[in-house]
Amino acid sequence: MSIKKIVSSLRQPPKNALFNSILLSIAIALNLFFQVFCIPVNWAIGVIAVCFVHSTFLPLLIQHKKLLPIVSFLNGISFCLFVYCILFMNHLNYLGVAGILFFGIGIFTYIPHFFVIQIAWIGFLQLPSKIGKLFFILGISVCILVAICAVQEYKKAIVDIQNFKESNYQELHKTFMTERILGIGIIYHTEFCEYDGWRPPIHDPVLNIGYWLNGSKNPLQLSLENRVALYKKFFPEKTLKFDCSCAWSYRQDYHEDDLWL
Repeated sequence: MSIKKIVSSLRQPPKNALFNSILLSIAIALNLFFQVFCIPVNWAIGVIAVCFVHSTFLPLLIQHKKLLPIVSFLNGISFCLFVYCILFMNHLNYLGVAGILFFGIGIFTYIPHFFVIQIAWIGFLQLPSKIGKLFFILGISVCILVAICAVQEYKKAIVDIQNFKESNYQELHKTFMTERILGIGIIYHTEFCEYDGWRPPIHDPVLNIGYWLNGSKNPLQLSLENRVALYKKFFPEKTLKFDCSCAWSYRQDYHEDDLWL
């Protein structure tokens, strides 16, 4: 079958939806074995689930005018989700090209890019409805608002961490974000690195957005051993080591690390 026929076939909404489901299934499966994204925090699991299901059936849903405001709003949220994925992958976006040339599997690096283009094309550029476009922008605006809040909370936490250091690590203003910052490197994963062995098992986009938009500044430069000790002291009620590491390829490295002894 020629590329032209394949593209023509994918213009049919049912086949397009099937193709979307296959792509997202491949993305999830690959991430289980080759860790890029860690285990999402609970709220992120909900958002991802809704956006993945929505993006799968978008070619079918976009045809129902009565659902257009909801569909368009979710298009805006899903668009931001896939843009976030692209930003998090960082230099993997470039390594994917080499993966295509030498191994072929690198093409799957660009699954988020495919959905960004598809959502923008079907859900906005090709959409004749002004109401639909308005709700699309509203969905994006909600995501921007969350990002602004994340940035502000991270800035406040930087001040709290500075005071923490000045107290010789004896007094910590315990907030959502100071807990996240103290857990960087042992619980929370802030960036992709293909050379770092096992990675912290939890992924919180709010932490990462605050971190990135504050210059990727980690205000607490401590060894992992000291982080573990301080985390146990100030957040004894929270889980430090998780039963499941992100990827099969590094699971034993995580569970057997001397850090947890």
